[in-house]
Amino acid sequence: MTLTTAPEFEHGDEQRLAAFGLSYTIFHDGLRAGATRAANRSALALDTSPGTDIYHDGMEGLAQILASDGWRLMYVDKQPRLVHPEGIVSFAVSSGINVGKANMRVPRTRKKGIATRNSLAPAPSTPSLFDDPENDRLAELARAAEKAPFYFLLFERVTVGKSGLLLEFSRPAEMTDGGSVVEWADRIAVPILDLEGDLSMFDEPGDDEFDVAVEPR
Repeated sequence: MTLTTAPEFEHGDEQRLAAFGLSYTIFHDGLRAGATRAANRSALALDTSPGTDIYHDGMEGLAQILASDGWRLMYVDKQPRLVHPEGIVSFAVSSGINVGKANMRVPRTRKKGIATRNSLAPAPSTPSLFDDPENDRLAELARAAEKAPFYFLLFERVTVGKSGLLLEFSRPAEMTDGGSVVEWADRIAVPILDLEGDLSMFDEPGDDEFDVAVEPR
C-alpha cells in the first residue's frame, strides 16, 4: 500500500485509551515483534504470512504486556479477545484497509464471523457489564467478555516509502452480509508504528547480559 496522511494523535485520544487502561505505547510494544517479522519476510513467503505474523504475534505480545494489569485472553464464540479485568472493554487485533486515514473512506475489515456480528455496538445504549456479581471471578469475567464493548485494534501495513503499521482502535457497528465491518461506532486514533525509526536494538543491555573481563597481558 502507499502511505497517505494519517490523523494526528491528539491528547484526547491518549486520554480515551488511558480510560481503558491502554496506551499507544502498549499497542506499539505488543505489535512490534510481529510487524518486524512481517517486514522481513522474503518474496517467497505466502501472501497471507505477513498478516498472520502480526495477528498471532500481536495477540500474544499484547496478552503478555497486559497480563500484569489483570487482563485475560478469553474466547467469545471461538474468537480470542483481550478482556479488561473489570469488563469495561475487550478487543482483538485485525487487519483492515483505509486504517487511520483522515481523508479517505472509513476502515473496512476482511470477513468476520458470528462473534463479531454478535458484538456490534448497539445504538446507542450501553449494556450492563455483569449479570450476577456474586459468581466466581472467572465466570464473571466470561460474562463480561461477552457484554463488554468490543473494539478492534486495526492495522494496515505500510510497505511503500516507509515500513510500519497504520493503526486505530475502533468499535465495529455494522457488517455487510459477507462479513466485512464497514461502519464504526467509535474511532480512536493511534500513532503509526514506524519500524524504520525503531531504535530498540540499541537499548542499554539489561542485568541479564554478561560482561567479558579484559585483563592486561
